[in-house]
Amino acid sequence: MARRRLAIVSRLVTGIVIGFVLTFLIASVLPLAFGDRSLVVRSGSMTPAIDTGDVVTVHPIAPASARVGDIVTFENHGKLTSHRVRSMGASGNDMLFTTQGDANTGQEHWKVPVNARIGRVLYRVPKLGFVVVQVQSPIGRFFLIILPALLLACSVLRKIWRDEPARAATR
Repeated sequence: MARRRLAIVSRLVTGIVIGFVLTFLIASVLPLAFGDRSLVVRSGSMTPAIDTGDVVTVHPIAPASARVGDIVTFENHGKLTSHRVRSMGASGNDMLFTTQGDANTGQEHWKVPVNARIGRVLYRVPKLGFVVVQVQSPIGRFFLIILPALLLACSVLRKIWRDEPARAATR
């Protein structure tokens, strides 16, 4: 009975780990194959549309392709910021933008060359960013490698030990 419970718990934990890894890969790594980028949201300036800890996927676009109402990602004082476009216009070789976080009262006024690239937020994965930040830490990377290896080792050892009595009985 105890072996059966251990097997059920082992399968459950393995399923959870595999599900997490697949979700992580699909949300964070797969967009790279299409030229997109995944970013962890570290502030609540876009609440309720995007919350702190969400992962957003950003697709590079020409500044002129942005539309009022889009959530765009741009460089703001050396950091990437994702805010909603409130207004935009052209001035010579530059595009002028006014953006504002949904939860902010202030606006940003910035310009970017017409031939540059900015990002348009395509979608978000709620709360995955909290896990991504932990995985990117040294201890998180350690557990991301060691935990699956231990689960695999336990599975192999259990199979070896389970098959051994059967072999001995047939000799």
